[in-house]
Amino acid sequence: MDRDPLGSALQDAGLTSYQADAYITLLEQGMTPAVDIAKQCSVPVSQIYDVLRALERMDYIETVDQDKLHARPKEPISVLRELRSRGERMNEAADAIENRWQRPAVSDHKVSVVKHEETVVDRARDLIRDAESFIELSATVDQFRSLTNALEDAHERGVVTKVAVFGGDLDERLADIDLEGTVTEIRACRIPGPFLLIADRTRTCFTPNDWANRPFGVLIDDYILSFIFHWYFQTGVWALWETVYEDDEPPYVYMTLEEFVRDVAPLWKDGATVLVTIDGSWVSTNEPCEITGAVTQIDYPSVYRSEGRPSFEELAGFLQLEIAAGGELYAVGGWGAVYEDIEAVRIVLEDIRFEDPTSAGGVDADARDGASGSNVDDEPSEMSGASKHD
Repeated sequence: MDRDPLGSALQDAGLTSYQADAYITLLEQGMTPAVDIAKQCSVPVSQIYDVLRALERMDYIETVDQDKLHARPKEPISVLRELRSRGERMNEAADAIENRWQRPAVSDHKVSVVKHEETVVDRARDLIRDAESFIELSATVDQFRSLTNALEDAHERGVVTKVAVFGGDLDERLADIDLEGTVTEIRACRIPGPFLLIADRTRTCFTPNDWANRPFGVLIDDYILSFIFHWYFQTGVWALWETVYEDDEPPYVYMTLEEFVRDVAPLWKDGATVLVTIDGSWVSTNEPCEITGAVTQIDYPSVYRSEGRPSFEELAGFLQLEIAAGGELYAVGGWGAVYEDIEAVRIVLEDIRFEDPTSAGGVDADARDGASGSNVDDEPSEMSGASKHD
């Protein structure tokens, strides 16, 4: 290595240009008076003593006071060790840079963390516009207002939209928003909470809003993580507050098995025939399916012990429906079904009938065998107060 590349390498190792030049001169000349070193390199005579003292402190050289100051290079054991160590670290750094460069961009990951609330809300707006089945949203009034156009479009496409809005004077602040045609149901939360959107079971946007010490947002594209946020929304937000608006025109549509069972289990146990259409997917193939039939069985751990509507806690574990359709019986599970025949994505409550109050479970042989061909408009439904939220 000639003088210029060696000097550059020494500067990369932490020496100044004067120190590198003086050290190279000593390597070439050996023991040399300080003034002569300055004459043979670029260091001014006025600075040569400071440069040599600095090199001595770094263990590159040693100085000797004779009639005048002399300097000589030390055996470079520690210098070589440090330079070689730096070289290895540089190679490792180069490998690390190359590895990170080849990784997917943040947008390709399942979870992305962002710094600004606006980024999360903008992403939520895009997801609402792309939604195909259902939306769960928790937001301030202002955030909800900024998303109403996208929510209207989703509602018009038949997307079920459940919105929890929080803030002060909600009745007054919501009065100028036309909720009809915008949401399926809206609930008023009196305690501040996070901004949260779950769309179509796989996409989630979250930010803790203003009350967090450090604002941040999380964007998720993952089925299981979205399920966790859904349970927070359902039990920590939605179930706690009162409904202020509901689009209650039949047919009644449910996007989770838990909410469906909470509403219909008491009626089914009283002997009602419950007719439903299940939109979902076959668990074995993940192919989409649709069946219409009668509920013949509802199973969850305390089904025979609880009275009235079961709680979300009772339905949080094992929950399964049995549906009779086309002469067959199908096991229907909820979000993340594993052992059932069908994972329900959309449950339409077609009709509730008290045809035979003495029949166990409310379904006779005809209903079991021919439910898939039932015409729910053949006779008036005897809902007996069976509103979705009774």
